[in-house]
Amino acid sequence: MSVINSASTVLPSSSISSPVDVHIELPAVLPGDRRCRVELPCVPESAGFARKLVTTSLAAWSLDHLTDVAELLVTELVANAAKHTGCTRISVSVKRQQASVRVGVRDSSVELPCRMEPKGEAESGYGLGLVDSLASGWGVDLAALGKWVWFELRTAAT
Repeated sequence: MSVINSASTVLPSSSISSPVDVHIELPAVLPGDRRCRVELPCVPESAGFARKLVTTSLAAWSLDHLTDVAELLVTELVANAAKHTGCTRISVSVKRQQASVRVGVRDSSVELPCRMEPKGEAESGYGLGLVDSLASGWGVDLAALGKWVWFELRTAAT
Protein backbone atom coordinates (compact mmCIF):
# COMPACT_ATOMS: atom_id res chain seq x y z
CA MET A 1 0.00 0.00 0.00
CA SER A 2 1.37 3.43 -0.86
CA VAL A 3 1.26 6.02 1.86
CA ILE A 4 1.03 9.78 1.45
CA ASN A 5 1.71 10.64 5.03
CA SER A 6 2.81 8.54 7.89
CA ALA A 7 2.40 10.52 11.06
CA SER A 8 2.44 10.03 14.76
CA THR A 9 0.76 12.22 17.30
CA VAL A 10 -0.25 12.03 20.91
CA LEU A 11 -4.00 11.73 21.32
CA PRO A 12 -5.90 11.68 24.60
CA SER A 13 -7.51 8.42 25.60
CA SER A 14 -10.62 8.17 27.73
CA SER A 15 -9.92 4.53 28.53
CA ILE A 16 -6.59 5.17 30.26
CA SER A 17 -5.33 7.98 32.45
CA SER A 18 -2.54 9.15 30.16
CA PRO A 19 -2.41 10.14 26.48
CA VAL A 20 -1.52 7.52 23.87
CA ASP A 21 0.79 7.79 20.88
CA VAL A 22 -1.14 7.02 17.70
CA HIS A 23 0.48 6.21 14.36
CA ILE A 24 -1.82 6.69 11.36
CA GLU A 25 -0.98 6.00 7.75
CA LEU A 26 -3.06 7.95 5.28
CA PRO A 27 -3.58 6.19 1.95
CA ALA A 28 -2.11 7.57 -1.25
CA VAL A 29 -4.52 9.39 -3.53
CA LEU A 30 -3.82 9.18 -7.24
CA PRO A 31 -5.36 11.39 -9.95
CA GLY A 32 -7.56 8.52 -11.21
CA ASP A 33 -8.92 7.64 -7.79
CA ARG A 34 -12.52 8.66 -7.12
CA ARG A 35 -12.63 8.10 -3.35
CA CYS A 36 -10.34 7.97 -0.36
CA ARG A 37 -11.30 6.98 3.19
CA VAL A 38 -9.58 6.65 6.56
CA GLU A 39 -10.67 5.60 10.04
CA LEU A 40 -9.54 7.75 12.96
CA PRO A 41 -10.00 8.05 16.72
CA CYS A 42 -13.03 10.19 17.59
CA VAL A 43 -11.08 13.03 19.19
CA PRO A 44 -10.67 16.69 18.14
CA GLU A 45 -6.99 16.09 17.33
CA SER A 46 -8.01 13.79 14.46
CA ALA A 47 -9.02 16.90 12.52
CA GLY A 48 -5.39 17.34 11.45
CA PHE A 49 -5.36 13.90 9.80
CA ALA A 50 -8.73 14.63 8.19
CA ARG A 51 -7.40 17.91 6.78
CA LYS A 52 -4.34 16.14 5.37
CA LEU A 53 -6.55 13.55 3.65
CA VAL A 54 -8.72 16.30 2.14
CA THR A 55 -5.74 18.41 1.05
CA THR A 56 -3.95 15.48 -0.56
CA SER A 57 -7.10 14.31 -2.35
CA LEU A 58 -7.85 17.77 -3.73
CA ALA A 59 -4.25 18.20 -4.88
CA ALA A 60 -4.32 14.82 -6.68
CA TRP A 61 -7.48 15.91 -8.49
CA SER A 62 -6.09 19.40 -9.33
CA LEU A 63 -8.76 21.01 -7.15
CA ASP A 64 -6.43 22.97 -4.89
CA HIS A 65 -8.73 26.01 -5.08
CA LEU A 66 -11.17 24.15 -2.77
CA THR A 67 -8.58 23.38 -0.09
CA ASP A 68 -9.16 26.24 2.37
CA VAL A 69 -12.92 25.80 2.58
CA ALA A 70 -12.75 21.99 2.61
CA GLU A 71 -10.17 21.99 5.43
CA LEU A 72 -12.30 24.36 7.52
CA LEU A 73 -15.49 22.35 7.01
CA VAL A 74 -13.98 18.90 7.64
CA THR A 75 -12.47 20.31 10.83
CA GLU A 76 -15.96 21.35 11.93
CA LEU A 77 -17.45 17.93 11.18
CA VAL A 78 -14.68 16.10 13.07
CA ALA A 79 -15.02 18.50 16.01
CA ASN A 80 -18.80 17.97 16.11
CA ALA A 81 -18.39 14.18 16.10
CA ALA A 82 -15.80 14.33 18.88
CA LYS A 83 -17.79 16.75 21.02
CA HIS A 84 -21.37 15.54 20.58
CA THR A 85 -21.51 11.83 19.73
CA GLY A 86 -19.61 9.87 22.37
CA CYS A 87 -18.16 7.65 19.62
CA THR A 88 -14.69 6.11 19.77
CA ARG A 89 -13.94 5.96 16.02
CA ILE A 90 -14.86 8.05 12.98
CA SER A 91 -14.41 7.52 9.26
CA VAL A 92 -13.52 10.38 6.95
CA SER A 93 -14.26 10.05 3.25
CA VAL A 94 -13.42 12.28 0.28
CA LYS A 95 -15.22 11.45 -2.95
CA ARG A 96 -14.70 13.01 -6.37
CA GLN A 97 -18.04 13.33 -8.17
CA GLN A 98 -18.78 14.65 -11.65
CA ALA A 99 -19.26 18.31 -10.67
CA SER A 100 -18.39 18.32 -6.97
CA VAL A 101 -16.37 16.84 -4.16
CA ARG A 102 -18.19 15.23 -1.23
CA VAL A 103 -16.47 15.05 2.15
CA GLY A 104 -18.11 13.04 4.89
CA VAL A 105 -17.54 12.06 8.51
CA ARG A 106 -19.18 8.91 9.85
CA ASP A 107 -19.74 8.35 13.55
CA SER A 108 -21.60 5.67 15.49
CA SER A 109 -24.35 7.92 16.83
CA VAL A 110 -27.81 7.98 15.25
CA GLU A 111 -28.55 11.36 16.83
CA LEU A 112 -28.92 13.96 14.10
CA PRO A 113 -26.81 17.11 14.24
CA CYS A 114 -28.66 20.37 14.69
CA ARG A 115 -27.62 23.83 13.62
CA MET A 116 -27.35 26.21 16.55
CA GLU A 117 -27.82 29.96 16.63
CA PRO A 118 -25.00 31.22 18.90
CA LYS A 119 -25.87 34.16 21.13
CA GLY A 120 -23.72 37.27 21.39
CA GLU A 121 -20.02 36.51 21.40
CA ALA A 122 -20.36 32.77 21.98
CA GLU A 123 -17.18 30.79 21.37
CA SER A 124 -18.92 27.71 19.98
CA GLY A 125 -22.02 26.73 18.06
CA TYR A 126 -21.00 28.10 14.67
CA GLY A 127 -19.94 24.82 13.00
CA LEU A 128 -23.01 23.78 11.03
CA GLY A 129 -23.75 27.42 10.22
CA LEU A 130 -20.33 27.60 8.54
CA VAL A 131 -21.02 24.35 6.71
CA ASP A 132 -24.40 25.65 5.56
CA SER A 133 -22.92 28.98 4.41
CA LEU A 134 -19.80 27.73 2.64
CA ALA A 135 -20.77 24.36 1.15
CA SER A 136 -22.84 24.00 -2.00
CA GLY A 137 -24.83 21.39 -0.08
CA TRP A 138 -24.71 19.32 3.07
CA GLY A 139 -26.73 16.67 4.81
CA VAL A 140 -26.92 13.54 6.89
CA ASP A 141 -27.26 9.96 5.68
CA LEU A 142 -28.20 7.34 8.25
CA ALA A 143 -26.00 4.26 8.07
CA ALA A 144 -26.25 0.75 9.52
CA LEU A 145 -24.01 1.78 12.41
CA GLY A 146 -24.53 5.51 12.86
CA LYS A 147 -24.58 8.28 10.30
CA TRP A 148 -22.57 10.17 7.71
CA VAL A 149 -22.56 13.96 7.98
CA TRP A 150 -21.34 15.33 4.67
CA PHE A 151 -20.83 18.47 2.62
CA GLU A 152 -20.26 19.07 -1.06
CA LEU A 153 -18.20 21.70 -2.83
CA ARG A 154 -18.70 22.43 -6.52
CA THR A 155 -15.56 21.84 -8.52
CA ALA A 156 -16.15 24.71 -10.96
CA ALA A 157 -17.80 28.12 -10.68
CA THR A 158 -21.41 28.14 -11.79
